[in-house]
Amino acid sequence: MNGKEFVKISKLEITFLVDLVAVAGFLSNPYFYNKLILLIPLLVAGSLGSMSSAFFNNLYDMDIDGSMKRTSYRTGIVNKNSYGRLFAYGLAMLVASMLISYLLINLLTAIFIFLGFLSYVFLYTVFLKRRTTWNIVIGGIAGSFPAFAGWAAVSNSVSITAAFIAFLVFLWTPTHFWSLATGNTEDYKKANVPMLPAVVGMQKSSTYIIANTVVLFVYSILPLFFSEIHVGPAYYVMAVILGVIMVYYSVLPLRSGFTKQSYKKAFHFSNYYLMILLIAICLVNFIH
Repeated sequence: MNGKEFVKISKLEITFLVDLVAVAGFLSNPYFYNKLILLIPLLVAGSLGSMSSAFFNNLYDMDIDGSMKRTSYRTGIVNKNSYGRLFAYGLAMLVASMLISYLLINLLTAIFIFLGFLSYVFLYTVFLKRRTTWNIVIGGIAGSFPAFAGWAAVSNSVSITAAFIAFLVFLWTPTHFWSLATGNTEDYKKANVPMLPAVVGMQKSSTYIIANTVVLFVYSILPLFFSEIHVGPAYYVMAVILGVIMVYYSVLPLRSGFTKQSYKKAFHFSNYYLMILLIAICLVNFIH
């Protein structure tokens, strides 16, 4: 397996998000200055755990990836000939992740990273993805654990701030993924995966996306009313501005006749939405 193949199946875009969520959790802890050096092992352990879960996700989905245009390229990398080798790589990364987080940070951080791995590989990939339209909703919890891991790396505890960031990612996931899935409904039907847009259709999916986005927007501005959530004033401003824009993009398919292009726009903006909010949390807390 060469470098390009490794990048393709390790899902580095997910790893980047995992790391950003973890950093937001870390920097939102008021005592992070005393533990700043721990950011390094946190990012290394988190990245290894995320890439390991991607490897096992690809291995489990090996039988259906060829049916989907979006994932068909994986068949040339993940197949019967490479299965054993990729399994060993994934296991080695997981073990390294656990050792680094436990030995260099603390047990609670290692537990949260491991829970992120378990929820993505077993809860989402194995148990939910092929069984229910709630797959990405419940399975989205995998993206929440890095926030807890980041906070725990500093103080070996949990907090309302870490929980807020975790649930923000959880609520963002359906809007993000359903917007993407609308452009791949035929793929999911061929693979017999009950992703919501493939089951209920693009029009009805739009209703769910709008509803979820409105809930996400309302939830995102809760720190305006609860001082216990330490996300900083820049976050307040960005949450309102980006939330309004996100709602606009979620309504766009309804106004444009449910075109795939309108869903694609919503999907792309959802990436910027979460990334900017997390960066705002990081910068404000770091500068402060």
